[in-house]
Amino acid sequence: MFRQARRRLTLLYIGLFAFVLGVFSVVFYVGFRTVLGPAFDVAPDLSTAQAAGLAYRVALERVGIALIVANIVTVGLVGTVAWILANRTLRPIRDAHTRQRRFVADASHEMRTPLAAIRATAESGLEQATTAEAMRRGMTTIVASTERLARITNDLLLLARTDDRILGSPPEPFDLSVTVAESIATFHLAQPGSRPSRVNLAPDLQVGGDPAITERIVTNLFDNAFRYGGPAVSVTVATSATEREALVEVSDNGPGIATVDLARIFEPFFRVRADAGSPEGNGLGLAIARSLAERTGGRLTVSSQPGIGSTFRLTLPRLR
Repeated sequence: MFRQARRRLTLLYIGLFAFVLGVFSVVFYVGFRTVLGPAFDVAPDLSTAQAAGLAYRVALERVGIALIVANIVTVGLVGTVAWILANRTLRPIRDAHTRQRRFVADASHEMRTPLAAIRATAESGLEQATTAEAMRRGMTTIVASTERLARITNDLLLLARTDDRILGSPPEPFDLSVTVAESIATFHLAQPGSRPSRVNLAPDLQVGGDPAITERIVTNLFDNAFRYGGPAVSVTVATSATEREALVEVSDNGPGIATVDLARIFEPFFRVRADAGSPEGNGLGLAIARSLAERTGGRLTVSSQPGIGSTFRLTLPRLR
């Protein structure tokens, strides 16, 4: 982000300097041309030397006036343009700072819950005598809380690595439909009750990238669909191709996403439902999926209607 801002500011300064020179040259040219015009009368009783001196003084006065006008006009225009360009350049940095503050606050909030559970369980075990069964339950709570903390930490590290463009292996060609099929099988093994109801995979979809990263993206989309779709959700997976791109679509007939939430669905820690009855999660899955997609040259978008369902689309550059 900062490299892009520095590059943009450098180009803006170069353009602004060229603009200053252009404006100054035009204004000064017009003023100087006016100066050189024969707009003064010379008395007939003046000698040639006196007439030349008079013309010289008048020319100097008008050159000075032309310079003053050129400077005033140039400074005014440059100040206005600089204000507009500075505001436009600094807006992404201000927005990034706002998102960072929200990110830190959300991360602290997510980590506070398991930490509070660990502390409360440990203090309860220290303050009062407990049976072996109560101690076992307490240890189970602590283990579950530490596992949740570990998941949040690992997801945060992965999100940071994708933001820094540290993705390990170089791009390689692979069949997108094969990778999606393997993702379906792996996800079903991890969660036996979760299998897409319809699968339509186009053959021979050669794309460039990292199949492991693509599998992670698709798995996150599966997890999101089954986690928030409800027990009776129906999930459809399809791959297709255009002339230059290959697509993966993961659709569900779940509750859908409100229009006001669509703009924030890919933000870290944002969850459409964050009440006590919402499914367990930390709100990082979709943020990681989009970040991974962008770092591998793809796009991740969503369309949804409340009460009808949602469709997530992963688009990757196709190899010809």
